[in-house]
Amino acid sequence: MKKLITLILGIALTFSSYATHLMGGQISATYLSSDTTGSHYFLELDVYRDTLGVPMTLAQTVEIYELDITTGIYNLVSVDSISLGASGAVATMSAVYGVEIYHFADSITFPANGYYMIKWSDCCRNGAIINMSSALTEDMEFLTYVNVDSANPNSSPTYLAPPVIYLPTNNVWQYNPLPFDPDGDSLVWNLSVPLSNNTTVAGYQYLSDTVLYSNTTGIFSMDAITGEITWDPKMVGNFVASFAIQEFRNGVLVGAMSRDMQFVVVPDSTNAVPDVSFMQSPPTNNLGYPYVKIMPGQNYDITLLASDADANDVVIMDVYGEPFEILNPASFNVSNTGNGNEIEGVFAWTPDVSQVRSKPYVVVFRTTDNFFYFDETVQFEVSLTTAVEDVNVFEVMDIYPNPANTNFTLPINLDQGQRITLDIYNFLGVKVSSEELNLASGNHILVKNFDLRSGQYFVNLAAENGIAITTKKLVVVK
Repeated sequence: MKKLITLILGIALTFSSYATHLMGGQISATYLSSDTTGSHYFLELDVYRDTLGVPMTLAQTVEIYELDITTGIYNLVSVDSISLGASGAVATMSAVYGVEIYHFADSITFPANGYYMIKWSDCCRNGAIINMSSALTEDMEFLTYVNVDSANPNSSPTYLAPPVIYLPTNNVWQYNPLPFDPDGDSLVWNLSVPLSNNTTVAGYQYLSDTVLYSNTTGIFSMDAITGEITWDPKMVGNFVASFAIQEFRNGVLVGAMSRDMQFVVVPDSTNAVPDVSFMQSPPTNNLGYPYVKIMPGQNYDITLLASDADANDVVIMDVYGEPFEILNPASFNVSNTGNGNEIEGVFAWTPDVSQVRSKPYVVVFRTTDNFFYFDETVQFEVSLTTAVEDVNVFEVMDIYPNPANTNFTLPINLDQGQRITLDIYNFLGVKVSSEELNLASGNHILVKNFDLRSGQYFVNLAAENGIAITTKKLVVVK
């Protein structure tokens, strides 16, 4: 109890001179349907606030802008009111220092196809934030961009894992917001500058600054492959970071969104960070990432143990990722081991052939003692082979056209000559076509003619040693 009182007092002193509240959040827009009135979307706005600040109103407004492709200017077309979600409740995120989560949701209609921007802003940011010039005078602003096309529905990208608040100084910390696109579009994510009043906040300093904010053992960064954030903060205080996702479809930018997060860094000696480990370390790929390949129909499970050096702390483990958002989902069960506050989490998944793809599914295992958090990220690839090898000698582009009728084209680049096997499997995993190709090094355009019924297929490229290079999904329409 003494430790908890010390933490509360220290954080209260940090905030005592300020009276504002906004800490972070995001906007997402999910496609529902289209009709003669337009395209209908489900809009969700999440806002995080500290309870020492000014309370939020229980209804918020968002502004909708449409791009004029002639002038390149976004023009305001409507202002919509959204209210608290179906439960009408405000969730509490932290019991140590009060943080509330406001989830606003409602449906909106875009009257015509086009490029739209959704904007929300409110005053003011938390005045305790260190890494901008005058946080107390800055609004918090979120933007989400959506390409609305009734013939090619598109939802905005989002983040599957919720924000976290606290982390200790002088400890390498991991957190993964888990960038995700419900349509399977290609995503690019990066760190950005927080927004306010239609521009960026004044005097923003990135947390990667090793003079002020980051120890060299863990410079603040966001992994370009997994989305995982690593940081070893060198000073106590309140900091804000902003993240942006861009989504691409067939090489064309079709959407983007931003998320703001406030981090509260506290002395590392006040509370132990939960310890988490894999019972059996997952395999790694050639880049050193935990990377598991599973064949369709194969069950894979992975077990993690977590505990906390503070005997009275309760340890919790959660999991996030696309395998829980799809048909035939993965499962995750947590139980006490009977050894102090130690818990065991078991992830299990038996994907089917429809989930075969070259792009891995990213899963985040999050452990917390309700104060500090720590994430472990594992990639799962559902493939027609389970070998994890270095295949950097190949660069394979997307199949086109897709859907196809009687043929498709597949660009491939080889650093060295190879004998390649091109196999096509039907939805049940039965091989319906196979062809061997002797290719020299360089760029190649593979054109494959076929006579297949309408349906879903998988095109698998393998090297001469049998190692899969990539698996592409192909839709045939007659």
